[in-house]
Amino acid sequence: MSFTSKAPHSCEHCQRITLNLKLNDQATQFSCGAKEVIAADQAGCPLFHAFIESVVGKANKARFNECFSSHYNLSFTLQYEKEGELNPAALCLSVRCVPDDGTEKPEQLGASRLQLWTCEGDSASIEITSRPYEMDYASPASVEFARSCIGSCQGAHRECRRQGEDTIDNLGPELIDPNSIPSRLLQLVTKDSALHVKLVGRDLPSAIPKETVSRQGFAILSYCWGVQQPVQLTRDSINRLGDGIPIAELPKTLHDAAWYTNEVGLEYLWIDALCIMQDDFEDKLHEVPRMELYYGHSTVTICAASAARCSDGFLGSREEDPTNYSVGPIKLRVETSTGAPGYVQAVGEADHFNSKRPQEPITLRGWTLQESLLSRRILIFSSRQLYFTCTVANASCGGFERKLKSRTTASFGSQVDGIHTLSGLRYYPIRNIWHIIISEYTRRHLGFSADKLPAVSALASSLPRMAKERNQTMEYLAGLVVYVSDEVDTDTDWRAELLWTVDRMESTRYIPGRGPSFSWCSVDGPIELWSLNRPTKRGDTEKTRLCEYGAELESELAPFGAVKGAYMKLHARLKSLESLSVATGVKYMISTQIDNENRPGATLVLSPDTREAARIVKDGLQGRERVFLLELISYHNKYFTSPAGIIVDQIPSTGHYVRLGIFEFGEPGRMTPAEEVEAMKSFFEDSPWQYVHLV
Repeated sequence: MSFTSKAPHSCEHCQRITLNLKLNDQATQFSCGAKEVIAADQAGCPLFHAFIESVVGKANKARFNECFSSHYNLSFTLQYEKEGELNPAALCLSVRCVPDDGTEKPEQLGASRLQLWTCEGDSASIEITSRPYEMDYASPASVEFARSCIGSCQGAHRECRRQGEDTIDNLGPELIDPNSIPSRLLQLVTKDSALHVKLVGRDLPSAIPKETVSRQGFAILSYCWGVQQPVQLTRDSINRLGDGIPIAELPKTLHDAAWYTNEVGLEYLWIDALCIMQDDFEDKLHEVPRMELYYGHSTVTICAASAARCSDGFLGSREEDPTNYSVGPIKLRVETSTGAPGYVQAVGEADHFNSKRPQEPITLRGWTLQESLLSRRILIFSSRQLYFTCTVANASCGGFERKLKSRTTASFGSQVDGIHTLSGLRYYPIRNIWHIIISEYTRRHLGFSADKLPAVSALASSLPRMAKERNQTMEYLAGLVVYVSDEVDTDTDWRAELLWTVDRMESTRYIPGRGPSFSWCSVDGPIELWSLNRPTKRGDTEKTRLCEYGAELESELAPFGAVKGAYMKLHARLKSLESLSVATGVKYMISTQIDNENRPGATLVLSPDTREAARIVKDGLQGRERVFLLELISYHNKYFTSPAGIIVDQIPSTGHYVRLGIFEFGEPGRMTPAEEVEAMKSFFEDSPWQYVHLV
């Protein structure tokens, strides 16, 4: 049987228990023997069933069963754990094996913890502040939760401020840099008792009052378009939007964002469809690179996580899902510290971090990744619950994190997988940050393949600033971080940028105008960064060099956006793929998907990026195509590295090379024949050093 906070479990067995909230954490609130627990469990009481389920492990379960037929007694006890600064109140269940004669110490067989919440207005609500999940996102409680989280973060989190003059002891009013205020904003105004949005800013009659916006702030929307939007900013609609239109005319998601922005006390809102000219390419080129500033300096990002289309909306009431609970909710009697009677509910959450739930629609869209990562505060309207996350803390509207709860320094997750700020990622090396971003980004979908670089360009443009804060410089080339000065982490140089591989060969390759073949942006589908035989510094012994590189941008206004083309000039060794057929002692295999577990020692693994690339590789092995292996990592016994690099195909008309995939040797094991290891070591010895032009 399933239960909810509005219809919790209650039976004669658990109603015999009354928790005394005055007692300290060590006090036993209830105890009983095995017969009572078994009888209550058989009657269907989930609380007493939780006692039995707390005994885990084969040995403990065997001992538990043994105690029924021996001179030992089983003791089942409950303790009440008071609410702390960051931890909710809890009910602690314990199962012990106690000898009859008292000659031995009790043996702990099981323990579990159920969290406690109570309903608003109950006499226990003064001592227990956790509440059931708020299922109505438009309710006064939800709005107050949002206001409270934003205000608390502004007042206490220095890391979430973007003001250099702030100190730990002195956080003044939050001010937004006027240069970071969007070119256009939607002003929320009431006309004839109806809420309207009025477009102000560039090319409009009404200018943005930057001093006011700097002081009061603005909200920004992150959402899925899904379908063509019926209301957009165009040359034809700009005058009407400048006059103002009722929010009732907007698609439901945009309507909800405008309503909620007004409810939390903000007057201005940014939405891409209404603030960027959708039929003006030059306007897009001007605005898209500035999204880093817009999302990074907005007061809060409204994330419509559960809406797959702009017509869906994200507010309204939801049904409470009983599958959210592994135990309960179970209604229990309490006596408060004042002696007043009340009730609490004991709950076990089934999936606190939502890791087992279906992905929210917004986490499937490529553009929205940078929108959340660049934000400093996010209100997440998920399919389960309303959450708040910022640079340092998380909270939920209802549940057990009603107050902002700080994360550890290096962590960056929220309670919704795929939606979070950069947070602890900022402490990682620059390349590592970018690699984590790309691994997530390439698992998402884009409506237009040409958006591959633009949809992550705002994030890319934030990297140089992060590098500057560390007294570093970095250089970016068509999706790759090709240079970071003074790198401490020796296993992340430019060669690692080229050694990416596709998760599976399901994509198409080298789409003109989207990116060079050596960049991940030329391939559709999930990308994994190279994890075996990572490159290391080897002083003067390493001759592989990146000599020259460059890109032709689609627009100089978007240095991190789309490219018309790019190149790299390397000094490296090439080996013809055809030579493998006559190479003595070299075994090879063609891999169709990532499988780091099943790679025979000293075997050359060829991993084409696409099915077409696999066909060319096979032709290269037969000498029908000019396919080569370009060495990036050489064999070094001292550093435990095996040869690795990229597979390239030569273009007859230019002599330039395009990437087809990567290659690497499996790590030799103790049982690997000596001749195979020797063949691997000497694989590139007879290959001359030369200059290679990659495109």
